[in-house]
Amino acid sequence: MTQTVRKHNFGTLSKFDYSDIGLESQNDLRPFLLNNLFRQVSFATYNQNVSSVRPLGYIRLASATKLPVKIIYPIVKGFLIELVYFKRFIRKHTFSYYETAQLDELIAFLNKVHKLAPVFDFKRAKENARILKIKLQEMCFFPHFTTQIAIVVFVTDLNDKDHEKRIVQANLRLLCDCSAYSFHRTRNKLGLS
Repeated sequence: MTQTVRKHNFGTLSKFDYSDIGLESQNDLRPFLLNNLFRQVSFATYNQNVSSVRPLGYIRLASATKLPVKIIYPIVKGFLIELVYFKRFIRKHTFSYYETAQLDELIAFLNKVHKLAPVFDFKRAKENARILKIKLQEMCFFPHFTTQIAIVVFVTDLNDKDHEKRIVQANLRLLCDCSAYSFHRTRNKLGLS
């Protein structure tokens, strides 16, 4: 039931000066790149599968982040591989009604999603999850567990003042393994337009 995220060894990338792009260390590079990836490039196919990023996407990321493609490529490729394994894990796991209704389970899976792709504020997402559970109980409406995760991340990103660009919804739904129909149906029921 547990999913671990592998640590990356970037090797020769440690010679790069990270202060030029506003980062303090190499540890900040992966979250910085993934944040830009989720907001700049769509890596979802029409049937909700992970697609490799096209060369034009890497060029767009390189111009937005001011990093060379040779640094961006291994990080993005490693993330996409991890995302495929995470999607398999989520699909094989069956969520009971008890798990779907529990706030602790939602926070635990939000933590897994945040460790895989740190593209949202986790502290704020925990608070949004609590508010979502209250609202869903008032409405007697319990969408699928992965839809709840996607809605929490969506609301957290929507209220994020640090980033002007929002996360591409196809990427968000792919990360949480949520269908477009259930995502938009839940958004409309909750009044999140």
